Amino acid sequence: MTSLIRSFTMFIRQISRDSMLYAVCIAPLLAALFFRFGIPYIEALLCRYFSLPAILADYYLLFDLFMAILTPFLFCFASSMVILTESDENMSGYLAVTPVGRKGYLVSRFVFPALISFFASVLLLSLFSLTEWPRFLMFAVCFLASLFSVVLSLLVVSFSHNRVEGMAVSKLSGIMMFGLLVPFFIFSDIQYLFAVLPSFWIAKLCYGRDYLFILPALLTSFLWLGILYRRFEKKLI
Repeated sequence: MTSLIRSFTMFIRQISRDSMLYAVCIAPLLAALFFRFGIPYIEALLCRYFSLPAILADYYLLFDLFMAILTPFLFCFASSMVILTESDENMSGYLAVTPVGRKGYLVSRFVFPALISFFASVLLLSLFSLTEWPRFLMFAVCFLASLFSVVLSLLVVSFSHNRVEGMAVSKLSGIMMFGLLVPFFIFSDIQYLFAVLPSFWIAKLCYGRDYLFILPALLTSFLWLGILYRRFEKKLI
């Protein structure tokens, strides 16, 4: 455990020395403030000056979902950039043969950031959500979002060779969050074309308040994790 903490401390130090990654870790709080206070203000302006109906209120839950998933996504983006930097400098191979070991290295770079992002998501949703969240649903969504963020992080590091490629792939990986929109705008069975995306099932869980959707959300996440981890493991060898 001591070696894990040391490895994670090294990870935190690298983030603190990188102004971009430092800003990325603060961004979820800024986004939460905008969603909580900016969206209702913009809606009030639209209603006041353009006599438009309060249509944004129908999508407050969707904004909350983006808030819940944005936090782990940005945390794990920072983790991906650190991993790619360490790979460029051949540090990942060195750390894998230290007492930390390969598994310990992966835990300190993927699992720990995901755990922190889980608690951060719960805190931000508790303080800044636009809708009322049952406690169990909040915990379930934040856990699934954190698991999904590990998928996105593995996607970035598996298909990138350096930080420049990593930033490009991370932008493309954002497409996997498109599933959040589907249940809110597509009401026919066509929506199940997006069933391979964990984000789709997370949105279905919130939209329908049916806890059975936790199962496909978990299954699709673990399926992606298995596929991407095998590719990443080959990269580490």
